[in-house]
Amino acid sequence: MSELVKEKPVMEEVQRRYNNFIKDRLMMNEYDKRQAYLYGNQIMLEEERRLGIEEGKKEQQMYIARNLKKAGIDIKIISENTGLSIEEVENL
Repeated sequence: MSELVKEKPVMEEVQRRYNNFIKDRLMMNEYDKRQAYLYGNQIMLEEERRLGIEEGKKEQQMYIARNLKKAGIDIKIISENTGLSIEEVENL
């Protein structure tokens, strides 16, 4: 860090502020809370995306199965090729 401070004088101020920040417990606690909040939001968004993808995949499987069923394809073949259960295909 000292090399960087020598090369760029503004880094001395950055280092001073950083040192003050990490010494302040209240500020560090608030930072930790914010990081935990942001991490929680990130996890929720990832889960929502995953569920959305799964839902879209299921809708696509059902759409294909419905069309194959209309075309008169055997339900067992439709089930094997779409990943839907025989019951799901029968209920379409």
